[in-house]
Amino acid sequence: MPKKNIVVVGAGFGGVFAAKLLSHKLKSQKDYDIILIDKHSYFTYMTELHEVASQRVAPQHVQEDLEHLFYQHKNVKLLTAEVNGVDKSKRIVSTTQGDVPYEKLILAVGGQSNDFGTPGVKEHGFELWSMEESLTIRNHIENTVGQGAAELDPVKREQMLTIAVVGSGFTGTELMGEFIEQRKVLAKTYKLDENEIKLVMLEASPQILNMLKDRKLADKAYRYMTEHGVDIRTDSRVTSVDETGITFADGSRLATRSLIWTAGVKAKSFISDWGFKYGRGGRIEADDYMRATSDDDSAEEHIYVAGDTLSYVDKTTGPVPQTVEGAENAAKTAVINILADLGLGSRKTFTDVVKYHGFAVSIGSHYTVASLLKNINISGFMAGMAKHAINLYFYSQIRSAYSIFNYTLDEFFRTENGRNPFRGTISRLGNVLWATPLRLLLGVFWILAALGNLNTGMNDLFWQQGIASFLELIVGSGLILGLFTWPLGLVSIILAISAWAMNGFDVIHWFLILGSLAIMNGSGRGIGLDFFVVPLLQKWFGQLWYGKAKSYYDEIHK
Repeated sequence: MPKKNIVVVGAGFGGVFAAKLLSHKLKSQKDYDIILIDKHSYFTYMTELHEVASQRVAPQHVQEDLEHLFYQHKNVKLLTAEVNGVDKSKRIVSTTQGDVPYEKLILAVGGQSNDFGTPGVKEHGFELWSMEESLTIRNHIENTVGQGAAELDPVKREQMLTIAVVGSGFTGTELMGEFIEQRKVLAKTYKLDENEIKLVMLEASPQILNMLKDRKLADKAYRYMTEHGVDIRTDSRVTSVDETGITFADGSRLATRSLIWTAGVKAKSFISDWGFKYGRGGRIEADDYMRATSDDDSAEEHIYVAGDTLSYVDKTTGPVPQTVEGAENAAKTAVINILADLGLGSRKTFTDVVKYHGFAVSIGSHYTVASLLKNINISGFMAGMAKHAINLYFYSQIRSAYSIFNYTLDEFFRTENGRNPFRGTISRLGNVLWATPLRLLLGVFWILAALGNLNTGMNDLFWQQGIASFLELIVGSGLILGLFTWPLGLVSIILAISAWAMNGFDVIHWFLILGSLAIMNGSGRGIGLDFFVVPLLQKWFGQLWYGKAKSYYDEIHK
């Protein structure tokens, strides 16, 4: 007897979460297969694409192969194909790989950027709604700023070095926050003054982050961005885009070759003729049980909706937001009611299921505003930690422990240029973090040696008087603080060799010599003052000796 298919279209958050939940609930039901259809063979963490676009993380950070996600779920079958339509009477999903019959169907095809028909956006702008688009932005920004640094014409130069983001919602704000940090890296790479790279945020309404109920959080975000050089222009409606820049409703212009449009979200356009009732943004309207609404206003008995495909207004929490929690709440409601259709449980409405934990908007890796649970509003470092906790929670819903481990490494330990909440002090790319405990141990050892507080046998191996004792105190204190670790490591080696020569060999001398050599790799930058002091000294002495590098020179006319 052939198995019955429960088909999920779309491998975004809503679709993957629904497929995982169905797989678990139907594990003992051998009559059913879950078919997950998507045009890609991987899942993309859509809410982190801004980190890829701005070169904070590698593309694989936000990408997970579907086979990895579902390898242990033997009742889930994957199909990489594009969906052409749905035959509701025959219960068939038509795809580029053939027809797929379904017993129940969940449509979670996701969304796309909504440019509201603004002329020139698609031809001359960029959108951030897929891995491909994020990589296009990543390459474009790098190349355009590089070309701008070499451009001598001041008009063209300014145009190339201006980056504009249209829309101040979650996506636009988070992307702009990343550009704030990437600007430092680009300026250093191409020998630019950081202020030459202009960041402009454009918002048609009078205020930014309009979805925030607490305007104090929005004000903090506004203040942080403006203090970091972002030109925020509200009441600025874009009417057209061309290859040289942007035109506004009042006729004014902004010259740029880098416009990223994040001003709206709508459902994928290919579902528009599938015979459903469509709401705002072309989304499929659903009833309280997440069943799709037909064009005659009746509920589809076998078709459910989740994610950015869904249009639904909950009577207690309002419209379902285009967020991960919104997608997962809708997917969970759909799964519960599909199971009820199969005789496995009772029906529940979206109101019965919905649960929001809050949200956090990161403005780069160093600053975040967050509204959690029941009006717990925080900002800064702790809000950033909350953002990562929320991300890890969502990861735990659909991804493996290995993926969570790699997320932690990518966000905290594999970052470059100080782009993590700890400003790079715990980055393992420098191979210094794991030498920090050794550095601290050596520091404590030298202080105890100076004070004569080692055990009786070891006291005889070191000096506790005069200049030697003073040097031991300096070395110990400096190593604990992580200040001037390289020269103090060298002094530590000299002290150990001197003690060896004066008092005879002991294995502790080898430990001190080799341990001191190990921490000279820069371990003072791992939770130490060298992280701040050494770059500052390098900058000062570097400019004193070599001057300041520029992207072009005109010294003969000075």
